[in-house]
Amino acid sequence: MQAIYDMFNERVEEINLYFEALKELDSESFQRTENAQHYYNDNFIKILKANTLLMIYNLVESTVMGGILEIYDRVRQEGLTYAGVCSEIKDIWFSYKFRQVYDQQAHYNSYKGKALEIVNSILTGEIIELDRKATDISGNLDAQQIRNVCSEHGIHFRAKEGSHGGTVLGTVKEKRNDLAHGTLSFAECGRDYSIDELWNIKEQTVLFLEGLLEGMKKYYDEKQYRAS
Repeated sequence: MQAIYDMFNERVEEINLYFEALKELDSESFQRTENAQHYYNDNFIKILKANTLLMIYNLVESTVMGGILEIYDRVRQEGLTYAGVCSEIKDIWFSYKFRQVYDQQAHYNSYKGKALEIVNSILTGEIIELDRKATDISGNLDAQQIRNVCSEHGIHFRAKEGSHGGTVLGTVKEKRNDLAHGTLSFAECGRDYSIDELWNIKEQTVLFLEGLLEGMKKYYDEKQYRAS
């Protein structure tokens, strides 16, 4: 799973670089410089602080989805069929195929056709293929939802010490959704946090995701997605 680790490290570095720039802009030494009159503004700093929460949420969602997609790709590359995958992947694949036709107004024949398609896929040994639509996580990821996603796949992980069980991810998700839906302005959101508080949120999030990636890597390396 080197690709997801590389992506994770790159995005953590991006956030760290952002924090360095934010701290510099908010420092007294910068505020005394000639450039400060062009760049420094209290509301602007609040907006920049709020944006860190979007970057952190982006890290969360990209890490979870990226790890899951690497597992899906491995299943496809190994040419695994319904009989060859674990019960959790079987359930995900079946639900994914069924959702492609599910509609409260759908005709009986539509359901019948999809049922026959699924049965034939199993009987003929069709290779399991899944994509991001198989796991609906967009905009909803906090620590509990991540645990739910992992449980659905049969992935086990332990939150690292110092991550406090990922409790800060609830705040990150909430603020991300408030900003995305316009419930809060960026300045309103940013005024509630100091840079140090945001840094601690980032650090706890990174620790939680490192524990998650270790669990995903174990699942991947030990081929736990296969039928036992």
